[in-house]
Amino acid sequence: MAIGARFDPARGGTTFSTWAPGASAVEVRTRPAGAAGFAAAHPLAPAGGGAWEAFVPGVVAGDEYVLRMQVAGGAPVERLDPAARDTLHSALQPGVNAGVVVDPTQGWAPFGTPRFEDLVVYQLHVGAFSGRNDHCRTWPARFPDVETKLDYVRDLGFDAIELLPVQEFCLDRSWGYNPAFFFSPESAYGSPAELRRLVDEAHRRGLAVIFDVVFNHVANEDNSLFGWDVRADRGLYLSQLDTPWGPAPAYWRDEVKAFFLENATMYLTEYGGDGLRFDATREIERAAGLGADGWAFMQFLTWELKRAFPDKLLVAEHLPDHESIVLSAGFHATWCAAAHHELQRAVSGDDPVRRLASVVGRDLGEGRRYPRGWNLVKSLLGSHDDCGDLDGGATLWKPDDSERHRYLVELLGGRGDWTARAKARLAWALNVAAVGTPMMFMGGECHMWGYWHDGEDRNGDHRFDWSIAGDPIGMEMRRLVAAANRVRFDNPCLRGDELAVTHQDPANGVLAFKRWLPGQGGAVLAVVNCGDRTFGDHGYGVATGGQAGRWSQVLCTQDAAFGGWDGAGNAFHEPWTEADGRVYLNVPRWSVVLMRLVS
Repeated sequence: MAIGARFDPARGGTTFSTWAPGASAVEVRTRPAGAAGFAAAHPLAPAGGGAWEAFVPGVVAGDEYVLRMQVAGGAPVERLDPAARDTLHSALQPGVNAGVVVDPTQGWAPFGTPRFEDLVVYQLHVGAFSGRNDHCRTWPARFPDVETKLDYVRDLGFDAIELLPVQEFCLDRSWGYNPAFFFSPESAYGSPAELRRLVDEAHRRGLAVIFDVVFNHVANEDNSLFGWDVRADRGLYLSQLDTPWGPAPAYWRDEVKAFFLENATMYLTEYGGDGLRFDATREIERAAGLGADGWAFMQFLTWELKRAFPDKLLVAEHLPDHESIVLSAGFHATWCAAAHHELQRAVSGDDPVRRLASVVGRDLGEGRRYPRGWNLVKSLLGSHDDCGDLDGGATLWKPDDSERHRYLVELLGGRGDWTARAKARLAWALNVAAVGTPMMFMGGECHMWGYWHDGEDRNGDHRFDWSIAGDPIGMEMRRLVAAANRVRFDNPCLRGDELAVTHQDPANGVLAFKRWLPGQGGAVLAVVNCGDRTFGDHGYGVATGGQAGRWSQVLCTQDAAFGGWDGAGNAFHEPWTEADGRVYLNVPRWSVVLMRLVS
């Protein structure tokens, strides 16, 4: 049974439905938008299995409502609908908050979700992506503000955006991982219609939209599910298990499965989403070990969603990653955070050749091999978790700074340091050339300074800074990102599954690997120099792994346009593989050079 308030313009009314097996009576109380008090009351009828439902004529989009339940041992209790498609804000008091009836009608532009192997993802936080040194004056930023930035993202060569959670959360500022109402968009960001328009405008620009959903816990504050349909205990939807961020759902209950399946479905239908990223699935797995059937819950969701939406991407944040989240739990892909941390250690001089060789492919060692390249999402510059800090820059997980929460360029010396910038350019080009779906968190494309946060903290304002995006240093990195993304789209082998390491030179920090598509011809040779030595005069021999032919450069991260120097790479030099099985190139310090097989 669908739950929530479903407006039917043809019938001139709204159907209200809810799960409340612990209630002996349920009614909906309604009012016109902005009116004082709830004058009209309409009983819901039992619909079997603990469900309640009624069609109420005359209640239209924009009208507000609350539910009143009679439960054992007390007076009727007014509650806000956890499945409301919109709310005034996150507070739980029915007298000052209400669910809002929504008309989900949207005239969608034609758009087809890209093939999974074709995705290059730009991750952003709605509230912090606009408002600092730009035209926007709202804080947090709103959906229409992000809409004005879509051309910027598309011009960088991305074909997908991934939004940090946009469901209603406690207060008006948050990273979004404290869900209050799962079906309602965050009121500080805007209305359901504005979110649908953002998705539609993204599609019009060729950008897929991936929504971030938080099914592993509910918030400790403004928790619309807590105590649902009972007078004591945690109620229908929640278990007795606690995660580090709040109570875990009762994954074994059919009502809970239906609730989250409908929520996931809503993002893919009512909001036209192209995929879902599931937060912290290790916490759901942990619940399975405590008798809460978390693993079966994930299998249920992925099975039903794949059946209904075979072309929509389902990504797990499963950290540390393990192929079972794909092979058993049923997700299409998982985040691979190890790739970022190994890259960070490699460019800091810690055994770079071995570390990079271990994460560029889909065989990640210890018997861990993923069936397809797009089963792995890699963010070598760091995701929001790596770039962001909730503790004023003090978060430090490891004593060697290898997991301090900062933008990568900051960890390596800051955006004013030439070598740090070169290493950041190397990281993105490697991300594009390696197996897996590349993902960048907002700011990585312009060497954003320090760390990200959704506003001010004791160290200042850490939202996306648009003055940095357009300064000379920012523009160099933006040109590199756009060029690297273009190379990925122009060379299908970079979007495939195959990778073979062909060259390892630990003494000089040089690694090379080949990408190809079996049976289709063509190849790209990626040469990575994680060292301070530049090899010039086209004199460094790179083993091609038996690949004969003539090669032409398609990218060098040390070209002058990106912040390097003239003549750094191999422009106008198209060498052939020599008799010793090597191709002889310029290999600049701290660079990635990509060579395409042309004949």
